[in-house]
Amino acid sequence: MGAAVDEPTSFAFLDGFADADLNPNPDMPISQNTFTFTEHDGGARAVYVSTFASADGRHQVLDMGVVEGSTSASDQIDDLIAS
Repeated sequence: MGAAVDEPTSFAFLDGFADADLNPNPDMPISQNTFTFTEHDGGARAVYVSTFASADGRHQVLDMGVVEGSTSASDQIDDLIAS
């Protein structure tokens, strides 16, 4: 699927790993990611889905702390939108 934008309801992108020179690291997994936004109780609900080609790839990034990193990034969205 790659990158796509369906403003204002969703956007999608590939996420992977790179070295210090931003060269993709082929030894690390790549995930297809989609953010979807819907109205909910007078506000907005954001749903984030990350799909990996294999369970091994998913486990690899889970072991590296992807949940904590994604949560930290998501927790900054309200401040970003307000600025």
